[in-house]
Amino acid sequence: MLNKKVFFIMVALLLYGCATGETATPKLQHALLTKPQSDLIAQGIARLMRSDNIAVAEDVFMQRSLMVVDNVTKTDELGNPIMGKQLNMPDRYELLIKNDLCFVRHLDSKATEPLPNVQCKVNDI
Repeated sequence: MLNKKVFFIMVALLLYGCATGETATPKLQHALLTKPQSDLIAQGIARLMRSDNIAVAEDVFMQRSLMVVDNVTKTDELGNPIMGKQLNMPDRYELLIKNDLCFVRHLDSKATEPLPNVQCKVNDI
């Protein structure tokens, strides 16, 4: 059987370790760009979705943390929209930050891509 002194030392060390080891893991937070960086955002989304680059507005993620990309409507050989051929819902992306690193996330799949060269800040709104 452990003597009382050893028992109290073990309990004290355990409590001290728990108290000092509790640093909260930062969460991903909604973010805004600090300056326009549409090329880097388009490249990040292309990596995320394993696709060709898409065109994004120059001011994307400057005022809102959310971006919606409408899927192109199917057209016939004359370029006219074909009724009932819009099969997919628009894709939605959000800009996030964690520990000064920016991320872009596809909302439906939750797939997330780091954006190491992008400068963003927490969206306080």
